[in-house]
Amino acid sequence: MTSSKQAAEAAMLRFAALHPPASLAAGNYIGNAWGGGLGVIHVRDGKYTHGTHDAVLPSNKWTDEWFGWANAAGWYTGANHCTSQMRSDGGGPWYRQLPDLGPGQHFIGLSTSYVVTVYDC
Repeated sequence: MTSSKQAAEAAMLRFAALHPPASLAAGNYIGNAWGGGLGVIHVRDGKYTHGTHDAVLPSNKWTDEWFGWANAAGWYTGANHCTSQMRSDGGGPWYRQLPDLGPGQHFIGLSTSYVVTVYDC
């Protein structure tokens, strides 16, 4: 588990470097760059399998490869946790998205992909 913001950001940068956006298939995805599971949302419909999210994405996995989803709608961050994230718009280069996000549901656009890492906040 990544507990510090600095360690989380380092993990996120390593993960993003290994997965250039151009290597992803068409669609939008979420990559989990931290050492624990990340709650992810498949469709933004308010009806989520686990109340706040549809599934738990394991560490170092993508929503497309792990679940077979062509699109993802967002992620859920639990209590006392924050996320750092890298973003790609339409397959463009990764860039650091600010600000970091606190607990709750975080929805993404139809043409954006994210690398997400979690830290204690």
